[in-house]
Amino acid sequence: MNSLVRVAWTILLCSTVLSSPFPAAAQGTTNEATKPQSGSLCVLPNPPEPPTRISPGGYYNPDTLTISVDNGQPIRWPHKEPVRIDCLDLQDNHLVVLTSVGKRIQSFRFKFSGDDNARLCIYFGGYQGVQVGNKKNADWCRVKMRACWR
Repeated sequence: MNSLVRVAWTILLCSTVLSSPFPAAAQGTTNEATKPQSGSLCVLPNPPEPPTRISPGGYYNPDTLTISVDNGQPIRWPHKEPVRIDCLDLQDNHLVVLTSVGKRIQSFRFKFSGDDNARLCIYFGGYQGVQVGNKKNADWCRVKMRACWR
């Protein structure tokens, strides 16, 4: 039930931000009007089995693995279907934090670029650490993007 409430609030926030008349009125050309107003991060599923090799940051338990962006609520890392985190400001640096068993495993910052089309993928398989990419620079993201943005 908690995740349903979180999803409902995200949808409400996004629809309020994206339906605001002010950004559209401030845009001068047709090209600018088609630019995304906010970015999305697609969290790709990871295996539900514990890692066989030690990951950067040490051991983690897939059952307790969570991701949070900026000051958002932690979200359980998916094992079957991807999860999309929306309404991320395109101009800001964003802090991503992974936790497991109550402790921080990894954290890093990212910022959207013009090449991203406001859509990034994030994957964590354990051994290689966190991977962030877009459809231009990461084949694994290009293949999996359809599952997030249908």
